Amino acid sequence: MSAVINTNLASLFAQNSLNNAQSNLATSVQRLSSGLRINSAKDDASGLSIAQTMAGHIKSLDQAALNAQQAVNLAQTADTSLSTVQDILLRMQQLSVEGANGSLSNTQRGAIVTELGSLNTQINSFAAGTTYNGITLLGSGTATQDTSALNSLTTSVQIDSNASETISSINISSAAAGTYTLSSTGASSLTLGNGFATQTVSVAEVGGITGAISFSSLGITINLSNTTGATESGSSIVDSLATTTNNVIAVAGPSTSSLSFQIGASPTASGDSISISEYNVSTQSGSYGSLNKVGSLIANTVDTNSLGYLSTTTTPVNDSDWKSAFNTLNQNVTSAINDISSARATLGATMNQLGFVNTTVQAQSANEQAARSTVVDTNFSAETANLTKGQIMQQAATAMLAQANQMPNVILSLLK
Repeated sequence: MSAVINTNLASLFAQNSLNNAQSNLATSVQRLSSGLRINSAKDDASGLSIAQTMAGHIKSLDQAALNAQQAVNLAQTADTSLSTVQDILLRMQQLSVEGANGSLSNTQRGAIVTELGSLNTQINSFAAGTTYNGITLLGSGTATQDTSALNSLTTSVQIDSNASETISSINISSAAAGTYTLSSTGASSLTLGNGFATQTVSVAEVGGITGAISFSSLGITINLSNTTGATESGSSIVDSLATTTNNVIAVAGPSTSSLSFQIGASPTASGDSISISEYNVSTQSGSYGSLNKVGSLIANTVDTNSLGYLSTTTTPVNDSDWKSAFNTLNQNVTSAINDISSARATLGATMNQLGFVNTTVQAQSANEQAARSTVVDTNFSAETANLTKGQIMQQAATAMLAQANQMPNVILSLLK
């Protein structure tokens, strides 16, 4: 090597070595202080991409596990109320058997009917009050008028030839789902029934602009509108409503929806979602026909307090009628109990499924976190060795730089 002053190659080499040693030492310090092997994209570009993809999948899995747990909580809330409703139905079943006992008087049977009415009210309270996060689980929706089966009753029926009186609307908000048929039972009496419950009302003259025929025990009111204000006789109204071919009022049960829960990381993957159906156990407009029948029978019984729908009179019925009524109630209550059991079985199966899903998703998340750790986390054993190596290399490079900076002094001896 030539003896020169302007260019100290040994010093340049030592500086480069020192810069490399300091850079490596700084990297080791950063990794050890942060606990991460990849602190920026320059550390490992492909590794960063892999790690971020894994991070997104892990967060999705964690949220899916939370979704599954929330679904279990929702199903458990519904099942608890269904269990209580079932207990109420079991009590109703017991009362129906007791009511069929011929040794009871009408007054004593009336007391049974009173308790049945209270129990029926409580079922509807549970139907409306069982919610989760503001979502009604057991009493969603309201009954709707089935216009296709209504046969245009509100527009085609004319009370008289001059069409001065028409049906303006039919209120079915408290009616059980079913098909109701109007028929006359006297000159001024109108009967409405749906096959298992009926009510007969006396229709008075309607004068002025509006009038109404209320079947309170069935939850249906027929509202009349008079375009001329003339008075229409009860018999005229009855004849027009009961003899027309369009004398059907159809009430559709409320539509229940399914609540969908994302229980996997991919929204589009098959099996990564599960649905829990809402149930409607209202005895007024429930989704179960047997519950509707229970509610209608009890409501009609409480209204007459003498099971009058079994008789054309309003006086207390005989033992045979009481027994028939309570036996019918027993059959419908038994069907309702079976329906609730089926619903609870479905919820139970879903909760068990969600338990397995939750366990699997949590295991997947743990495994993927372990895989991501090998990509992004610092290996402290190896990195502390690199730190020690970097410290030694820094010290050695600093010492050699000092030696290299002194080497041009040799030229001074040539100038003496």
